[in-house]
Amino acid sequence: MKVCRGCRTEKELSEFYKHPKMADGHLHYCKDCTRTYQRNRPHEAIAEIERRRNQKLQRKAFHARNLKKWRQENPAKTAAQRNRRRAFERGAEGEYTADEFLALCGRYGNVCLGCGSGDRPLTPDHVVPLSLGGSNLIANIQPLCRRCNSRKNVKEVDYRLGRFALGVG
Repeated sequence: MKVCRGCRTEKELSEFYKHPKMADGHLHYCKDCTRTYQRNRPHEAIAEIERRRNQKLQRKAFHARNLKKWRQENPAKTAAQRNRRRAFERGAEGEYTADEFLALCGRYGNVCLGCGSGDRPLTPDHVVPLSLGGSNLIANIQPLCRRCNSRKNVKEVDYRLGRFALGVG
């Protein structure tokens, strides 16, 4: 038995619609009160609900577009954030900023240390991968293009001493 909040009468639970989020598994209003409310519900209220829903969807789409644009304009910051999150999840020590990574790239002439390409965007690569217990300190980072970074995979390869890094530093 349950008391309806609308008509204030005690009714069997079968007289209430089921709802999984309610403590007893049923709505607070009986089926009759719920039907009456839905029938008499003003159309303006329904239009207002739709208007708010559309505004929310538009704001969400606006922020998604801006986030995508920001990520394209700031690849170093995006990569630093992504690596910071990965390092946190793995419990790795340290972190570096996007400015530190950009300075590191400048120190090596803004070229990929793996292939020497200067026209590809550079990504931060962990010399000792996080999966093998490496740190997320800037001392463990080397700038590689995406192709070389993917090719290296989880191997421990230090390109900082290679032919494209000679004479720099």
